[in-house]
Amino acid sequence: MITIGRAVGVVLLVVSLAALGDTGSDVPAPPAPDYAQPDAWAAWPDRAGGADTVAPGLPDAALPPSEQVDVFFIHPTTYLTGSEPNARYDEPGLTSEQIERGVLRFQASVFNACCRIYAPHYRQATIRAFLSGKDAEALAAYELAYSDVRRAFDFYINHENHGRPFIIASHSQGSLHAMRLLQERVAGQALQRRLVAAYVIGYYVPQEIERTGLPLCREARDTGCLIDWNTVKEGTSDNAHQQSRYIWLDGKYQHPSGRPLVCVNPLNWTLDGEAPATENLGALPGVRPGQALRPPVPQLTGARCDHGVLRVAIPFTQRSGFADILTLFGSYHIYDYNLFYTNIRLNVRERIRAWRAAAT
Repeated sequence: MITIGRAVGVVLLVVSLAALGDTGSDVPAPPAPDYAQPDAWAAWPDRAGGADTVAPGLPDAALPPSEQVDVFFIHPTTYLTGSEPNARYDEPGLTSEQIERGVLRFQASVFNACCRIYAPHYRQATIRAFLSGKDAEALAAYELAYSDVRRAFDFYINHENHGRPFIIASHSQGSLHAMRLLQERVAGQALQRRLVAAYVIGYYVPQEIERTGLPLCREARDTGCLIDWNTVKEGTSDNAHQQSRYIWLDGKYQHPSGRPLVCVNPLNWTLDGEAPATENLGALPGVRPGQALRPPVPQLTGARCDHGVLRVAIPFTQRSGFADILTLFGSYHIYDYNLFYTNIRLNVRERIRAWRAAAT
């Protein structure tokens, strides 16, 4: 059995090692974003961008403006080279392109039929923080990145939300920050009543997060709850990767340490569920930055939760648009949203309507 965590770590390390160097932990932090300024936001309502992209052939999921809610979206790691533990919030070049033409088009855009999308730039922890093996450096990098996310969320709530219901959504590193944000800013507070759902995707969220006051979603119309999954190929293991990552629980960063992990199946929205390919309404193929989006592919793969990971089996003849170097080792991490895109798009609408029905 192939171990994803080890294989993926080796691949990323080989890609990044030449640029990582060893600068120590005394690298000065880059300047902080000012969230009152437009350049501090990757996506903002009524400002054209990647999050507005709509793939051809999608079923209509649009909600009238009076029913729409807000989405606060926290992007994953896009800074994959360099020796700094944290990137600039306005990092140019490939880092910026991957957010605008990659993350926003393939992840945040899933919410554009139902929601006003707010996605902050932040001083993300770079790949160095995840691969250097220096725990103190990694934790300092996470703290700096999270401090920006928290300030962005506070700015959004205080100046933009105006009492509307909202969704928190994220991927990968963004989900580490979302996990902490939900515990520190939402759980047990008045704000929690306005939380439609939290799509905290592509990270290792322990099921015991429920004891912090954040329930897990168990059905398609559950609201005020948390959803997570990590996509891997059938026949692979993600154990090493799970144990090498930090979570936020009990007011501190710590390792999952064998805790049962959250897996909500995005094809039928059941906790620890299983669903056949016939329930996959459309997977969104990846394309190069300059290319137009392709139509979703229905029934590409089923999915089943298995000990905290979501297992898929994509036919070899249908891998176009769903393959990269990491999928060779069984990790479909960057496709966590793509593979279930249409199901997510429709489910968000369903949860919003369920939240509104319960609130009346």
